[in-house]
Amino acid sequence: MTWSLTEKELKIISIMRNGKKMSAREIKRALERDGIDLPYTTISSILEKLHYEGVLERKEVRSRGRYGKKYLYYISSSIFSVDSTHPFAEMIKNVFVPRNILYSNDSVAFIDKKGVITFLYGNGNIISDERIVGRTVDEIHSSVTAKFVKQIFNELKSGKREFFRRVVYYEGVDYEKHYCAIRSSENEFLGVIILTRPLKREETFPEEVLYL
Repeated sequence: MTWSLTEKELKIISIMRNGKKMSAREIKRALERDGIDLPYTTISSILEKLHYEGVLERKEVRSRGRYGKKYLYYISSSIFSVDSTHPFAEMIKNVFVPRNILYSNDSVAFIDKKGVITFLYGNGNIISDERIVGRTVDEIHSSVTAKFVKQIFNELKSGKREFFRRVVYYEGVDYEKHYCAIRSSENEFLGVIILTRPLKREETFPEEVLYL
């Protein structure tokens, strides 16, 4: 059997990657901020499908709405387990995290097409720190670094570059950073994935290096 996820489904998954529990209405508002207008009923159907498939888990909470309750959805932890046999696991991992990196000490970040950090993985864990995830490149960098990173981002977005490598020196250790443009099958720019790895073996990453 062939398993697949639509671009709309993957977009909703990417919105939920910070680990926050979200209702259908919260997801709709997040999509609208990205310029995507999906009917509430369509979003609810997608969430129900992803829950049925085991991609999402959900929690029932009280609501002031018509039925007095609503569901908050979140990514199933089983998707990211090392021995996951879920049929969608590799697909979801491969969209955001190269499979040969997920189980290493390397750091991976994903910046969406609006320059917002939607995913951060480092030191063997998915990081949901709200001081970083959900914020723009401009917000978490100094003015000098932000200008440089934004230039790389814009060149990748425009197609002037598809890949960029640089070395960051921090507290006596060199770290190489690889920036790669991610595009859909229709060549739509989706964002930039950033891989950071030490040039000599380190057990952990300093927090600053993860998103420099």
